[in-house]
Amino acid sequence: MRGRLSDRGVSTVVDVAMALLFISASVLIVGLYLSDTTGETVELETDGDATVVADGEHDARSAVQTTETLSESTITVTYSIDAVTDEDEFSEPVITDANSYTRTDHGSPLGLLADAAIANQQVGGDSVLAYSEAFEESIDGAIRQNLLSSEQRFYVVAEWEPYEDAAINGTATAGERPPPTADVSSTTTTVPSGFSAVDEEQLEADWMDADDWWDEWIDDMAGFLPDIDDSEDVPGLDGSDNKSYAAAGTVIGESVVDGLFPPEASQYALEDQGMERELKVYHYTSMVNAVGDFSFRSADTHPPLVRDEARAEDANRNVLVGQEGGYDFTDADALADWIGADIPRAFEDEFEAIDEAYDGEERDEKKVEVLIEALSNDDVTITIQTWNE
Repeated sequence: MRGRLSDRGVSTVVDVAMALLFISASVLIVGLYLSDTTGETVELETDGDATVVADGEHDARSAVQTTETLSESTITVTYSIDAVTDEDEFSEPVITDANSYTRTDHGSPLGLLADAAIANQQVGGDSVLAYSEAFEESIDGAIRQNLLSSEQRFYVVAEWEPYEDAAINGTATAGERPPPTADVSSTTTTVPSGFSAVDEEQLEADWMDADDWWDEWIDDMAGFLPDIDDSEDVPGLDGSDNKSYAAAGTVIGESVVDGLFPPEASQYALEDQGMERELKVYHYTSMVNAVGDFSFRSADTHPPLVRDEARAEDANRNVLVGQEGGYDFTDADALADWIGADIPRAFEDEFEAIDEAYDGEERDEKKVEVLIEALSNDDVTITIQTWNE
């Protein structure tokens, strides 16, 4: 993952009320490394069978202690989601009380921060959830107050993206960014995002047989999208590789959509008669507004969002490929198309180098290999920086 440290999280797309379903309370520490700028290299193992590599035994042991504290402790966070009431996409339930907009969650600090990174998702720089920052801030406060001493200097960054340099991503932080003059030790680990891994075999097959994939896609979508006859009709897809990009966007996008909107949990929420339904409808509508130029038909009168005809799987399909009859619907301008258009931007340098060195099928193989190697939908990368002043 190409790291992007930030001072604060960027609002994103997941329903914070459901976010903790995504991450196990037990965080798996995988491939943990630490480096410093002075001293002798030391290797230590954490309780999770990970290795920390540091310059100097003191720095290594300090990093091990901080990482294990953040991964093995349990914290409770309470936060408000009342920022959602200012959003046009949100409709307040008929019945509310003093606790309607309060949420309490608990888990490991790293697990919760991973949740916050996904909740803080952005799409091309556009925020999706209005209230995710409050969740992130509550985690930051709990870590500072309950786990690490006031003398402990730390900065934790959790980052999620479905592939390297994706313009759909989420970041959450805790602590303070280290000063430029600090002697900083840095560890990097991953925790599960709760999303399924992208099907690499399917991605490669569809990329390599993009002409056949596209013909099948048009046939499947004939009833949904009567104006789509060729990949050039899909907004944002330019160049000779657009069919492969569209195929890849669909495979990757399906994993993203089902991660953000787990079908079973989303179905229960859409059938709810209170706050959970309104939050889920808000989540769906805010997501499609960030992605493209279409909207769901009225959630009060039309499926798949209307309560008595709720169909979460259909709603997910609409987020992925668009819908028929939306008030502002324009072709297939949905998440699959959006990701398909983002792929050549994210890998512009790599694809340009491949174009210069290879031709034909070998060229296509090299490009899809680069994309597959960069997939990271099922992980959140966490960087922990420590230092002494």
